[in-house]
Amino acid sequence: MQDAVARQDLIDILLADRKRFVEVAQRVLKCRARAEDVVQEAALRIWQSGSGTELHSPKGYVRRMIRNLAIDAVRQVGFECRLLAPIAHAEGAASPCACPQERMEACQALKAVFAALDLAPARTRRAILAHRLDDVPQKTIAAENGVSPTLVNFMIRDATALCRRALDDEIGMVPAAVAA
Repeated sequence: MQDAVARQDLIDILLADRKRFVEVAQRVLKCRARAEDVVQEAALRIWQSGSGTELHSPKGYVRRMIRNLAIDAVRQVGFECRLLAPIAHAEGAASPCACPQERMEACQALKAVFAALDLAPARTRRAILAHRLDDVPQKTIAAENGVSPTLVNFMIRDATALCRRALDDEIGMVPAAVAA
């Protein structure tokens, strides 16, 4: 019950000198509307607090609370300004990918390539994946499979041709990076 009385006393002080408290906040914030918001925030915090301590200067306590909230509001605005760039600078920002459509086309092309590789013999599929993705030398692939390096070269050539045909069927042309 004593907390409720202390809260009510602080609210009464805030309401009695509301204009002066708004001016205190306005000196820090340089904006009357934001100062009003800070005073309302102080009222809410006083109302929600469960302070059971004895205050020697309740009016000074409320003034200090409002001033601190105003300083916090200034800091928050400064943080937001540093965090968020103005719209004018947004055009220069890099996007995650150059173009969403290009990314979708690349995904479709990759799916077509893997579908084509699924049709290839298992030994050919393993050879091209090991050589192109894992950078395993053709001689090593030949030794692991017990075949000649020339046969590995032909398997990789055949699988590459299969992938190019799949890309040509999928998107109508072979991208320059794949054609090379």
